[in-house]
Amino acid sequence: MRILLRAEGMKLQWRIIFLLIVLDTLINSAMGAMQLQSLRDFFPPSWSTLYIHSVNLHSMFFYPLYSGIVASLLCLYEHKDGGWKITMSLPVPRYKVFYSKYIWLVGILALVQIVFLLGYLGTGYLVKAPDRIPWETLLYSVIGGWIGVLPLAALQLMVSIRVRNFGASLAMSVGYVVPNIVLTGFHSAIGAWLPITIPYYVMMPQAALYAPRVESYSLWSIVLFTGLVYLLIGQRFVEKRDWL
Repeated sequence: MRILLRAEGMKLQWRIIFLLIVLDTLINSAMGAMQLQSLRDFFPPSWSTLYIHSVNLHSMFFYPLYSGIVASLLCLYEHKDGGWKITMSLPVPRYKVFYSKYIWLVGILALVQIVFLLGYLGTGYLVKAPDRIPWETLLYSVIGGWIGVLPLAALQLMVSIRVRNFGASLAMSVGYVVPNIVLTGFHSAIGAWLPITIPYYVMMPQAALYAPRVESYSLWSIVLFTGLVYLLIGQRFVEKRDWL
């Protein structure tokens, strides 16, 4: 497994990944700072208000989108010149190939959250946001958002493996995100069955005026159930598919 993880890390397009992470942080930090000033008559400036402005687009659009992009990049090498035949011919169980890619995917998504958090803190100090930093909200949102994206990561990795074309899998990832602005309007007991919505349900503080309606018990039950189902389906697909 260690050799597979090392090989996957060597194949990744790190420049693209780092560029995407920096863009996400810069765009959302800039939007948070601008809205903190432009909407100050409607939302009193504070660290909490800055976070609500910053996390909105990140959790609804960028974070789930990056899950699909990174999943596609993880399969980029195999989609070229019969790469899947070579990879699946290695003397290792096929499920390990799937899980090695999944571990890298969730690891990169954790990095996205950490850099986003650092960007938010840096922006808050730069604009001198008043009041105290809402650490409890931040930790729940950042860590919970990462856990919440795990079912989506498993699903998008499975789709990226199944669709034997990088461009097609990337287009599908983008297509999943577009209707999110409507889907997140549903109550979490309904909308969370669509894994693309979960990061927004978890990361948007309930104190926000436009926060979605969230029931924590059903939300985390759905996350656990769908996460296990997508992982098992992905593992079984990789093991049973004829790659030759």
